[in-house]
Amino acid sequence: MAGEQLPQNVKDSLKNANENFSRTRNHSDYRREIGEIFDILPKTIGIREKYFLGGFVEGEGSLNVSLKKLRTSRVGVLLDPEFSIAQHVNSIELLYLALAFFQTGRLRYKSGSNATLVIVIDNREDLKTKIVPFYKKYVNSIGSAVKTKRLHYFERILLYLEEQDHRDVNVFVHDILPLWDSMRMQKGQSNQSFASLKDAQDYVLSHSRE
Repeated sequence: MAGEQLPQNVKDSLKNANENFSRTRNHSDYRREIGEIFDILPKTIGIREKYFLGGFVEGEGSLNVSLKKLRTSRVGVLLDPEFSIAQHVNSIELLYLALAFFQTGRLRYKSGSNATLVIVIDNREDLKTKIVPFYKKYVNSIGSAVKTKRLHYFERILLYLEEQDHRDVNVFVHDILPLWDSMRMQKGQSNQSFASLKDAQDYVLSHSRE
């Protein structure tokens, strides 16, 4: 596939595959369907592929935690951790390798792009049991100190969420939000929900008093 533009029929097929997966939750069938859409054969994952994937994830993978206003939430916001990899469709086989290894996640078309595809894994259990251990074994040994620290923040946030500590306003404001702020890559953008850590903390505290 030339990959300069993602054909509409491919976008439609990808959308259908994701809708099917939402209904069945069968990731094996989902991977097979993705393979058929992009004409990719099933992948065998050996030790060589695992270390290759570690290098690929170190360079292209992303650990992020978004914070969005949600009035119905106990603390007034939604904290949403996720792992993602974005690539041009010409590198679809690398994305498929990640899908095959992790056996979780979705492949999505990046809206507004010509032909960029994104793997997104946002299930917290999968992040804890698959993504974090993978980083520790295959990524950290070749990664930068900055990314290792980022993983540490990410794992701590997952632990807070797992133990329901985020329901405690004081813990959320003074422990979790500073971790979230430390993970933000770009600050001061016009589309951000909160301009600063203090802005987010003040919002949550104000919501808790209502």
